[in-house]
Amino acid sequence: MGGQNEYILFDFPDGRLTDSAPILDLMGKIAHDDRFRFLKKAIVCDDSPGDLYVPNTPETLAGAWKNAQRALVRYGGYWMEFEDTEGVKLSFGYTPQEPRRFFLQMSSSVLNNRKQPENARAVASVIQKIYNTLHPHYGCGLFSYENHDSVEVCAPPFAIWDFNLFSPALVEQYGRDRLLALPAWRKVEFPDGGLMLEMSPNPLTESLAYRDKYREAANALGLDRIIMGG
Repeated sequence: MGGQNEYILFDFPDGRLTDSAPILDLMGKIAHDDRFRFLKKAIVCDDSPGDLYVPNTPETLAGAWKNAQRALVRYGGYWMEFEDTEGVKLSFGYTPQEPRRFFLQMSSSVLNNRKQPENARAVASVIQKIYNTLHPHYGCGLFSYENHDSVEVCAPPFAIWDFNLFSPALVEQYGRDRLLALPAWRKVEFPDGGLMLEMSPNPLTESLAYRDKYREAANALGLDRIIMGG
């Protein structure tokens, strides 16, 4: 991927990511309707048919995740890359050193090209699938190792980001009505009672126009900072 690496961070109170079942469930949901296809892992991909992509079947996706686990040393964690029919490439994974944090990774070029609106919606749809499948306690981003200080795993919210995901516990803590009253560009209420606030249509190309909304939301929640635009 070209451009700077950008991440959405998802934090969990436990090590549920070490169980393959929810990961495979997530892979199946991402691959549903063949919109996204998972790419085969270099070196450890000789057990899957096809030249580039893993076939979207439960058996081959399970094999692909086993290959990701086998490729730990090469990739520094358990990572799967996937691509949609428009060429949008994303990846997800986590490291065994910190199994309470899940990453969705993309290049900044995904959100900064001629198909900005469509690509931003594709990214948002994957974020929603991750939340609905894995049920994190908190999620935030865009985060960049180049531009931002490290965020402590399971730290309480301290900023308004481009994407903000609140578990039912956090929704109760802040108050549903209070969160829904924030000036987010888009709000998604999840079946489990969680909530996503998306602060601008595209965090790389349109967030500056929404800066005052970020600040208003942060002030309303008593948060110290806004972190916008990757």
